[in-house]
Amino acid sequence: MRELEFDEEFDAVITDPPYYDNIIYSEVSDFFYVWLRLLLEEDYECFESDYTPRTESIVTNPSEGKSVKDFEMELHEGFEVINENLAEDGVLTFTYHHSDSESWGELLESLCNAQFEVTATYPITADLHKFISGEAVSFDIIVVARPISETDPTSWNSLRRDIYRTARRTRQRLEENRDLSRGDIGVMEMGECFREYSKHHGKVQRDGEIMSAKEVVQEIYGIIQEASDIGIEDVFIDLLDTDEPSYDDVNKLCRGTNATPEDLRTVCLYTQDDGFELGTWDNERRRAYIEERVNGDGDEHLTDLDKLQFLRSRYEKGQSVQNYVDKWGVDDGLRELAGRLADVTGDDTYTRVLGDRDITNY
Repeated sequence: MRELEFDEEFDAVITDPPYYDNIIYSEVSDFFYVWLRLLLEEDYECFESDYTPRTESIVTNPSEGKSVKDFEMELHEGFEVINENLAEDGVLTFTYHHSDSESWGELLESLCNAQFEVTATYPITADLHKFISGEAVSFDIIVVARPISETDPTSWNSLRRDIYRTARRTRQRLEENRDLSRGDIGVMEMGECFREYSKHHGKVQRDGEIMSAKEVVQEIYGIIQEASDIGIEDVFIDLLDTDEPSYDDVNKLCRGTNATPEDLRTVCLYTQDDGFELGTWDNERRRAYIEERVNGDGDEHLTDLDKLQFLRSRYEKGQSVQNYVDKWGVDDGLRELAGRLADVTGDDTYTRVLGDRDITNY
């Protein structure tokens, strides 16, 4: 495949690249090859060898001296050839199946380095769980990609929030509508998160350094694991992102999470006294609840959401917030939650009260 020579000839390329180290097809093929060779070696040159060819296979296979680096480099060469062969508005579609984060990192690095953007992913039922150990992963992912000339720069903080939101929504949609294993859901979340990353490949900056696709994939794996531990703050942010939220939405969003409607009601994150109302920073009952905790029980009982809404309320009144920021400190969790609140509400005051003037720039 790497030796094909065409020039913008194809509208679509549909293929099925090797699955890293999951199944070594050349070795599996030997079972059939050795019997066919008995009958055909005198008629066809391709049957002269005792076994199927190995050195040109794009795999990770230490027994054949094929390393992870070889896999990434050779897969990249293959994607480059496809890009050259595609028409200007052509599309690449392929399936991929593997539960290991490193293999997905190699795949995404190779694909994006060949100037492709992931534009869609679709799950399809497969039977490969028969070949792998651990939790069954019975879905392939169909990846749709198109050539891209430029990617957009972004910060990791900004991309991380987009990826977190994508993973959460994908998981919620799948858990509501289908009976799937955690492995299957994780693979589908991964595919959706790839779409978000590929728009920014090579231009995602964290602490002054550009992140590689493999580094981002490792982070995505962590985010997907976190998304399985959904709590009160996550449900509340989803409610903020819901048009005209109601108690029915609270019930719906709490399903499959570690939060209950009673949990949210107890901390005044919604009220139903005069119709349904969310406990935002300017809600009187929610504000009174937080101030009582700040002034009474001590800071150790405050959640990150309590702190941010308290700071947001003081800022609106023109009161000092810096002494509280200094007292509580600003860790990654607080900063991330502030970014999520700013994104979903369009109110960047949540980030500015922490001293982050514009966390999406670098």
